[in-house]
Amino acid sequence: MQKEINDGLAGMWTMELNVGGRRRYEAIIAIILFLTVLSAYLTRVSLSVAMPYVAETFQWDQEQLGGLGGVLLGIFLVGYGLSNIFISPLVDCYGPRKSLLVAVSVWSVFTLLTGIIGVYFSVFVLLRVLLGLSQGIAFPSASSVTQAWFPPEKRSRMNSIYYSSIAFANLLSPLLLLPLIMVTSWNIMFVVLSLLGFAILVPIFFLLKDSPEGPPDCEKKTLRDNLRLTRDNLKESLRIKGIFTLTLSQTLEVLVFWGISLWLPTFLVLARGFTTSELVWAAALPYVGYIVGLLVGSWISDRVGRRSTVTAAFSFAGAVMIVIVNFIHGRWETLVSLGGLFFFLALLSPNITTLLQGCCVNRLTCSATGIVNGFSNGAGALGPIIFGVLAAYTGSYDSALPLMTVMMIASGLVILRFRVYEVPVVCPLPETPDEKE
Repeated sequence: MQKEINDGLAGMWTMELNVGGRRRYEAIIAIILFLTVLSAYLTRVSLSVAMPYVAETFQWDQEQLGGLGGVLLGIFLVGYGLSNIFISPLVDCYGPRKSLLVAVSVWSVFTLLTGIIGVYFSVFVLLRVLLGLSQGIAFPSASSVTQAWFPPEKRSRMNSIYYSSIAFANLLSPLLLLPLIMVTSWNIMFVVLSLLGFAILVPIFFLLKDSPEGPPDCEKKTLRDNLRLTRDNLKESLRIKGIFTLTLSQTLEVLVFWGISLWLPTFLVLARGFTTSELVWAAALPYVGYIVGLLVGSWISDRVGRRSTVTAAFSFAGAVMIVIVNFIHGRWETLVSLGGLFFFLALLSPNITTLLQGCCVNRLTCSATGIVNGFSNGAGALGPIIFGVLAAYTGSYDSALPLMTVMMIASGLVILRFRVYEVPVVCPLPETPDEKE
């Protein structure tokens, strides 16, 4: 009887929200998730623009910059991958709101500590791992909120909104953070970024709701019960059809994305002749292509409905753009071709999230998303390491590009296999005047 009463109250709340301000609240959700992921990405990619200054602090030579710098850039993804797999399932129990409040608080503290005691290399490495552990639940939480509040025909666009913060973070980091470093230091940059994280806690606390039905039921259980439940959810998620296909495709793409994006400022300076002052705009421009790619790709995906095919086409086109980047050395030509590359790189991760949301129930969303993101981004730690090691031993920052071309082609071929599991999305027809009445 109590369950029926609760279900009735939940239904009344949902109806009230639908009649009142459903669209307005959807916009609020979009803004909160965008700002949260933006804060997360600014803290993680800021190191790429700060790397030349960090190298000066540690007095690295060119070979050490490639090797030790690659470790600093890539080690974050180890903690990030572990967190996705083993901590994200807890979000299914405690809900994305509480989980994000804890996660944002913790990664802001670690960012602050990086600015204060990151002058010791071993401490810097440890803090990067801890930062990854704290940020691993960000995307699973955002995915859970999206699945709970948005119908299937809107999810590609909604996922693309908070995924676009990746591009905005990379776009803003050279425009805002490089001048900040030049005026102060890379240590102060991390302190400022920690304050941004603390500010994001306010809208999450006051405005974010887990779902139209409210917090998950298992939020009220003991920690032991929830740990047992997360174990069971993790096992059940591993049996979702196609989950390993999605994981492999995203892993291949993430290796390319992290390999190129985290080394982009260094690549532009050492391989294409840009000055450090020019990085303020040069390292930002390619991410305009990423933002446009998200907008165009997600719109096509939601309209066409066959997301596996659309995503594969973008992956193959991305491989072509890497070949062009490899053979073009003019400065403006390089920026245009990199913009094209990021245009096609943009769609795969949000579309994989959308495909996963379509084949799993809401109570498994965080567990399943954690598996895909965890394995792919854990392996993605090799991307910047491979890029840096090949550059160090060959003396060329172009040396990793042929390998990444192969990875993009392979990613497209793998995602095509998911078509057997995908249920095409049929966009609803516009309502007639009679239906509206």
